[in-house]
Amino acid sequence: MHEFFVNLPFLIILISFLAALWLLSKSADYLTENAIELSEILGVPEMIIGATIVSIGTTLPEFSTSLVAIANHATELALGNSLGSVMTNGGLILGISSLYGSIPVSKKSRLAVWSIIGGMLMIVLVLLPQLSAKSLILPSWLGIGFLIFLPLYLFRSFRTPKAPASPNLTVEKTPSSAKRSKHSTSQLIIKILVAALIVTFSSTILVQTVQVTAERFNVSATIISATIVALGTSLPELSTSVSAARKGYGSLAFGNLMGASLMNVFLVLGTAMAFSKPAITVPLQFLEFHLPLILITFAYIIIAIYNTKKFELTKKEGILFLFIYLVYLLINIFG
Repeated sequence: MHEFFVNLPFLIILISFLAALWLLSKSADYLTENAIELSEILGVPEMIIGATIVSIGTTLPEFSTSLVAIANHATELALGNSLGSVMTNGGLILGISSLYGSIPVSKKSRLAVWSIIGGMLMIVLVLLPQLSAKSLILPSWLGIGFLIFLPLYLFRSFRTPKAPASPNLTVEKTPSSAKRSKHSTSQLIIKILVAALIVTFSSTILVQTVQVTAERFNVSATIISATIVALGTSLPELSTSVSAARKGYGSLAFGNLMGASLMNVFLVLGTAMAFSKPAITVPLQFLEFHLPLILITFAYIIIAIYNTKKFELTKKEGILFLFIYLVYLLINIFG
């Protein structure tokens, strides 16, 4: 598809970008509505739906992009896309979502944040002993370990949760709310999957148009992968999370973002590390800049969550998340 857009006039690329952006927004909103309805029928907190079904669907663009990058031996693109998406989710999108009001964070969501931090620390610990070598390599065994961890985490997430200690953590669902649903569980699952496919298709077009435009302005591959491509593939998370936060489902927004970030680390990057031939080579700047800033961002998420007894994020934290992402973006462009 990339070759298709390369020789097109810029006006056609711009029209394709706008059409894909509109389709992405509508399909993501449709996905969110059906995911919420599904959570009501199943009696499952919306955070769990966001951290599993919605996050898997919205991570498909990153996953497909990384698979294409691996097939074309563009391992730096796969690495930058996954890590850049994690930073985009934890900085830009979480910041924007927080501006719509307080976001309650449940215990399972906090576990997702800790898991992401643990994955980042594992990567750093594997790379640090290689500093004296000519190149930094991510071994396949680490990717296999990530892929083993992921289903264990999902299994834990799907377990029936205990009743929340505070009504702020989740939106309670009553049997009457399930009876009001006009769709069966199978119908809703099909709708969610179809919406996820449309999200993937539209975001793929969006990424390609943005990437071709960036290449015409001679932007480096590292910047493209960690910023523009990462932002493009994270637009489904942006649409679904902002839509959920705007409708008062803050826990779904946070669950979606943390679930998508976890998928980017353990599924997208894990698959890239496990199956990439040759192994993924990590530019030194990723160890010096990208990984530390991701760790700082998610460490601050933990601090912000535990800062009060309410276990929630507010507009104040959202502004700081946006500032951190702005610093990340500026250093990538001008650093």
